[in-house]
Amino acid sequence: METEIHIKTELFPAYSYEEDEINPGRFGKKLAEFIKNLLIEKDIAVADLYSTDYSYELRLDQYQFMVYISIGNIDGELNEFLISINPKKEYIRKLFKKISTKETIQKIFKIIKEGIEDNPEIQIL
Repeated sequence: METEIHIKTELFPAYSYEEDEINPGRFGKKLAEFIKNLLIEKDIAVADLYSTDYSYELRLDQYQFMVYISIGNIDGELNEFLISINPKKEYIRKLFKKISTKETIQKIFKIIKEGIEDNPEIQIL
């Protein structure tokens, strides 16, 4: 199951204030906002966009399980980013149920990948 996209682009430089929200040298909020808009256009509600120590994260609450999309630049790079969708396992357990994540994760991955492929200034590595 595909859960990560590695891209190269000059479209998403750091905001000047990002070092106050995230560790020095890390950024990706503009890309996170871009992905958030791609999802909203396809009627996927984004519950939250927030910073972590090393990336920005989108939280999606509308499914039987929590979906998190981590977005950030690759260490030391100014134009390479990693987009990572979690959970990465095809099944999760919730109480006594086994829940398939595959269809949901594939749908989200496809929306993000197609949105990136539609932009000639973004290269998938």
